[in-house]
Amino acid sequence: MESIDFRSLSERLRTELSRVYFWQKIVRILSIIVYLFVFCWMMFVLFGGYLVGYIGLENYSVVTQYIFPVFMGFIVLNFAFSRSLMKFQRQENDIMRSIMSAMFPSVLFSFSSQLDQRILSGSKLFNSSFSDPALAATTYAYLEVPRGDRTLYIADIGVSYGLMNKLELNSVAGYFVMLYRYVLRPLFASRYESSAHNFRGMFGWCRLERSFKGSTIILPDHLEQKVGYLAKNIQGLKKRYNARFVHLEDPDFEKYFVVYADDEVTARMILTPAIMRQITRLRETFGHDMMFSFSKDTFYYAGMMPDGFLCLRKQALDNEYLLEEIYNDINLACQVTDELRLN
Repeated sequence: MESIDFRSLSERLRTELSRVYFWQKIVRILSIIVYLFVFCWMMFVLFGGYLVGYIGLENYSVVTQYIFPVFMGFIVLNFAFSRSLMKFQRQENDIMRSIMSAMFPSVLFSFSSQLDQRILSGSKLFNSSFSDPALAATTYAYLEVPRGDRTLYIADIGVSYGLMNKLELNSVAGYFVMLYRYVLRPLFASRYESSAHNFRGMFGWCRLERSFKGSTIILPDHLEQKVGYLAKNIQGLKKRYNARFVHLEDPDFEKYFVVYADDEVTARMILTPAIMRQITRLRETFGHDMMFSFSKDTFYYAGMMPDGFLCLRKQALDNEYLLEEIYNDINLACQVTDELRLN
């Protein structure tokens, strides 16, 4: 592949990048104001009765006189926020198309394709079945990468799953879940649209030349203690798929990963010493948590990236080195099957 002059690319896109950076700051400021107002309003609705008893009915009536003008101001701010967000997303998508065209001209890149949820369920990386725990996913961008006579698929996805999804359907608990997910989390999320997700980042999959018995799942080691992720997920895997822990004699690999499989012989056949070294090297190069699974004739992998995968990171808007980082992340994702010699 011809080398890319990232400084030249950054200079060529500087005007567009500056414009996106401007709208990103506007969106962030407006989102904080809007969601703080929504939070205060919901607290007022919930606890307004207590406020009457505390300040008295006469003072409460004075306070309510300001509700209408304040609410009208909120409507104006919310309209400005919505338009700014649309403007930012449209400009970000346009410049990402330009960047992808310059960096990866042979790759099919789309913002409109949606990932089939059955593929996520088949990976067993996010849930143990279609409905337990509940699973919802959003596809933000999508790549199709030719690899010989096969195609590698990579997506920038957001996934929400588990107890929170179930509670959101409850008539009482759902109110508080929505308050947390859609009002409080956007105030602190790296990206506004990622706030409702448990996972935001890279997800890839491809068909293999051979089929394996059962499923082998490779997860980040430190997630083993997280009740919200691995504990319930692995319990579901054990019940539904008879998955069990597989101890492998590679300290460098086990520093990053734990392995669960429903067939230990198959897991050891897949995870040879050479493959474990390659997976460890991929994890160290990528610099983020990674997950892998082999299920029958399909290989899946995912990497946590809270700032998004096939999108601009806010630090990259005026820094050609971080533009290069975007390239390296995407290029590495495209070459995972080559690195593991799976084709």
